[in-house]
Amino acid sequence: MINHSKPVSENLQKKVIDTIRKYNYNPSVHARYLAGKKSRLLGFIMTNYINQYQLLLFRYLNEFACKMGYGCIIRYCNSGFEEILEVLKELEIRGIEVCFSLFLISQEEEAYIKEHLNIKVCHMQSPEMHLNIIEKNESSVYEAVCYLAQLGHRKIGGIFCTDETENSFLTARKRGFLRAISQMKLDKEDALIVYLHGECERSSLISAMEKIFVPHKLQTALFCYSDEAAIEVMSWIMKHGYRIPEDVSVLSFDGIPFAERVTPSLSTISQPVEYQAKCIINGMLYLQDGIERPCDEKENKYLLHIRDSVGIPGH
Repeated sequence: MINHSKPVSENLQKKVIDTIRKYNYNPSVHARYLAGKKSRLLGFIMTNYINQYQLLLFRYLNEFACKMGYGCIIRYCNSGFEEILEVLKELEIRGIEVCFSLFLISQEEEAYIKEHLNIKVCHMQSPEMHLNIIEKNESSVYEAVCYLAQLGHRKIGGIFCTDETENSFLTARKRGFLRAISQMKLDKEDALIVYLHGECERSSLISAMEKIFVPHKLQTALFCYSDEAAIEVMSWIMKHGYRIPEDVSVLSFDGIPFAERVTPSLSTISQPVEYQAKCIINGMLYLQDGIERPCDEKENKYLLHIRDSVGIPGH
């Protein structure tokens, strides 16, 4: 009855549900696999470096998977395709039919997986997700930088993390930033923008700050590609005697809960994490059974939260 495999009367359904609640029964995904000859597990490949946004995303992924009667198996690895491939082979052996990768997978890599493995793989930019993530990332950063310009900021710096995927959501954030700089006719000095590669550690961020914080040529605002990077950046700024936001405003991306708790509280663009998780689970199930489960597009909102880290330049 839990699997809705056979029709039952409402009276019997109510009795079974009441008994489940009374004894706090949770069906074993392994037992269901043995009984139904079909895995009730979804696979997830996560990065070895997990930030707070990713933890929040997985919390909702696990929650929505459980609501749909599925369990989750997580594997952690580095970004190399060979390592991802080994994880996929392991998940396939365990009977998992669909896997979500937090790493973006190129078209060539997807073609290789389809040719050599049976497991289906998706990621944030897969069409089955219906997340419109490229456009949303670019437009939200564009609007945020325009907001800084409207406050009077003319020299706005940027710290971006780039990857090997040409059209990723990370490069979309960079495009949104550069489009705003161009259209608002702001200072385009190359020295104000730094590109980091791969998993960006604290040492990389410090090097970036030393490059763009040049005396007598200071920017009045700074955009960071993620909240966690921005928190490190704010720490560096204040340790070097600058005030936030009086000397420099700081704005970032992700909307992690901790951003509101640091001092000064961090201005950020929040992502619709719960909506993203719903779309991912629905997309994974579509790859498995071909049934569309549309999400409400109205929930796909990227919101700009202005807090204490952003102010009018010189005030």
